[in-house]
Order: sequence, then structure tokens, then C-alpha cells
Amino acid sequence: MFLRCLLVPTAPGLDPTRRLDAALRLSRRLHAHIGVGFIAPGPELVLAALAGTAPVSSATVAAIREGTRAAAAEGRAALQTWCAREGVPFMPAVERLDATFATWTESSGEVERVLTLAGRVADLVVVDRPDPDIPFTGRALDTALFSVGRPTLMVGEAVPHDLLDHVVVAWNGSLEGTRLIGQSIALLHAASRVTVVQVRTGRAEEAKAADLCAHLRWRGIVAEPSTLAAGEGRSVGSAILDAAERGGATLLALGAYTHSRVREFLLGGVTRQVIETARMPVLMAH
Repeated sequence: MFLRCLLVPTAPGLDPTRRLDAALRLSRRLHAHIGVGFIAPGPELVLAALAGTAPVSSATVAAIREGTRAAAAEGRAALQTWCAREGVPFMPAVERLDATFATWTESSGEVERVLTLAGRVADLVVVDRPDPDIPFTGRALDTALFSVGRPTLMVGEAVPHDLLDHVVVAWNGSLEGTRLIGQSIALLHAASRVTVVQVRTGRAEEAKAADLCAHLRWRGIVAEPSTLAAGEGRSVGSAILDAAERGGATLLALGAYTHSRVREFLLGGVTRQVIETARMPVLMAH
């Protein structure tokens, strides 16, 4: 599977620079293009949120629409500035399949509906780590993971110069992890180094890191297996993150929410811990 279309969703007032930087560093290795999707709530959604706090009039609707247009123009101009700085063609007349360039689209509506449809005709969705103060970030991650059906790249505070220098795959034999591997073969093939880590648990013998490494060899990917211990007071998530950081991982890949989200919320879980604490970019699929 080729990863040629990387989607970077954004919204009014958000700075997508870190996600753009991550997408560009992947794009130059994968010969992919970057599609920036600007998603703004329509007047009806804004009015619903303001219900009871402001009078509804034609002037109010006009002001909302004008604010959205201004935010979109500002976002487009910022993308053009970023493209000029990074030497990335913006909206080229001829879109070459083997070249990196950036495109801009504008949509109006609920984040979940718009991002789901846009993501399903992309190969990878690039989102920020959820920020409680910025609702769009959490909604975008949830939508990308649970509704789109494509791999999701979550970008944190820092973006390595080369995301594919050392990819660490967390493997437990889950359906979600299997989907991630299947959808990310092109990315793993482009990586300079791949390590498959497995945490020793009660069911560790059922899904061995060495078995996945043997499978990847048939796809031309040389991966090194590593078995980790999760002792008392040390969770599976901590073991994976510690190993990835010690090994100088530039990207962590794992299947997301192999248990229900309710269970992860109440009891904690690997996905939740990784999302909240990982310093490196994380590639996920559900």
C-alpha cells in the first residue's frame, strides 16, 4: 500500500506548523503530497453554541460567515508562507504523483462528518496530541482513529528531523496492531531501522515479536525483535515508551484501543498512556 496522500486537518485559530513539518518529513521519504483541510463550523453550528447568549439576526449570521472567511484566508496565507519557506510547491497546476506539494481545501460542518469523509480518501491523517483547551484536537484524533479507517499520526511537542530513522513497533498480536502493520507497510519499508518490541505478559507466547519480524522479512523489511519486561509498578505502556526512548526511536507505532475506551478510561491502558505522555510522534490504527 502506498502512502501518497497525507491529510492535515486544521480549524480557525489553530497553528498546524508542527503537523505540517511532520507531514513534510514523511512526504519527502514517501513521495507523498500534503493536503491541508480547513474545517470551520457553519453558521448554524455557531448559532447553536451561542443559543441564549446572543440575539440571532441576519447581521449575526453575516458576521459569522465573514469571520469564517477571514480565518480561512489567514490559514491559507499562513500555509503559503510555510510552503515558500520550506520550498514546497503550493497548489501546482500539474500534480505529479512522484513529487511533494501542498494543497488547500475548505469545508464547513461538524468536524466528525467532514474529517471522516476527507480522511477516507487520504492515506494518513496527521493530528495534534489532544489539548483539553482546544476541543478540535480531541475531536480530530477520535474521528481519525474510530471513523476514518486509515492510520493516524499524532504529533507531540517535538518533531524529529527524520521520522523514519528508527521506527519502533509495539506488537501484541491484536487486530488493531495487525491493521496498522498492513496499512503501513510502505512506511516501514522506507524506514532506516525497524524494531519490534513485545512486552512479556501472560499471553506473550501467543504473539511473538520474532514472528512479526519474520513476516516483515517477506515484505523486504529487516526488523529486530525485542522482548521487554513489565514488572510490578511498571505498566506495559511505560515499558514500551521507556524502550522506545532508550533506543532513540523517532516514531512509535501501535494498534490503538485494543480494549474498550471505557475500560481504558476507568482502569488506564497502553493507548491512553501513550497518547498522554509520548514525546515522539505516534502512528496508530484502531
